[in-house]
Amino acid sequence: MGVNFATSSEYEAEANRLRSEIGATIGALRTSLTPSNLMSEAAARAGVADMSWAGAFDYASKRHPIPTAVIGLGLALLTMSAIRKRATRGNVAALTTSLRESSDSLFETASQAFRERAELKRKEFLDVARTQVATGAAMLSDEIEKGLEGVMGHAPGGPKVRSLIESSIQLALAAALEGLFAARMTPRPSQHGDQEL
Repeated sequence: MGVNFATSSEYEAEANRLRSEIGATIGALRTSLTPSNLMSEAAARAGVADMSWAGAFDYASKRHPIPTAVIGLGLALLTMSAIRKRATRGNVAALTTSLRESSDSLFETASQAFRERAELKRKEFLDVARTQVATGAAMLSDEIEKGLEGVMGHAPGGPKVRSLIESSIQLALAAALEGLFAARMTPRPSQHGDQEL
């Protein structure tokens, strides 16, 4: 019975085979771990692989408007800085004017979008406030009616004048509330004794 021992040439062949396998694996990893491949894979997993630059900008501006605006502002400032550096080296005044007009247009568009959104939010707030005030006024009116039920039996004229008394009290309360609101809305004189003209 003989024991088969590997010869040095067999060990060398095995080591060469393993080296070539390791080399192939390292080569595959180098190509698959490039930044562009990693970004492509991440985009495919996020579902934005087939999106154009315009589509990506539209998605980002709707999903994250403030960070997108800040990034856009930063890119515009970076571009303006690069153009100014080039302008000191050569004559690119026409290009700077064009870019300045473009950036002004972008800033105006962004500020208009922010103004429109703020106006929508203000209208939503006012609608909610009106609803709440109307609900509160109805609740107050109901409480006044409940409070007057016991007093009405003792009033001269009895139940016949109940609606007239309730309406009078509600009108007086409404006038008092309007007076309070009007007093809060009128401008106060300056604390320092200065009067506005």
